[in-house]
Amino acid sequence: MPAIRNIISSFRYEVAKATRICDASSKHEILAGEKHFAYEQVPGQRKNICLACAPAIIKSAQAHLNKIASELP
Repeated sequence: MPAIRNIISSFRYEVAKATRICDASSKHEILAGEKHFAYEQVPGQRKNICLACAPAIIKSAQAHLNKIASELP
């Protein structure tokens, strides 16, 4: 059996080293030292998401994975 790959390995929580703008809502700011959600859609292009926006993004990703999984034979 082939090795099972983790296709969402780029999803993680990080602590911001500097203040930055949330990539989901430019009205939200991630302060230095604050925990936030981060992922890379394309290697080297990290998205930083504040904790206010992260639950909706994670919920949407879960729904998408569930839909794909339900379509498997």
